[in-house]
Amino acid sequence: MTTKDIILIALVCVNVSLASTALVLYVADAEPVAQAAMSNRAGDYIMVTGPVTTGREALLIVDVVAKRANLYVPAAGATAKGVEFELKSSRNLAADFKSPG
Repeated sequence: MTTKDIILIALVCVNVSLASTALVLYVADAEPVAQAAMSNRAGDYIMVTGPVTTGREALLIVDVVAKRANLYVPAAGATAKGVEFELKSSRNLAADFKSPG
């Protein structure tokens, strides 16, 4: 083997190591998988998350007993850790779905 071959093999090994490290860091930082309950709910609340704009999600909490739906969004300047939510909208579901007459 020549010096050129040894350098080429060393560079390939370094590139594979860097790619493996990047893949491990990418997978470790991935969002957790969302799961939905397939059985009867146990509580008086239903919580759902969903996008409201590009890159921003909201939390919708439905209070089954009080028949209210509250929409919360992360406060301005909130970071991923210790996110504070602020109430953006609240609806009375009993009044919204009341049939006329």
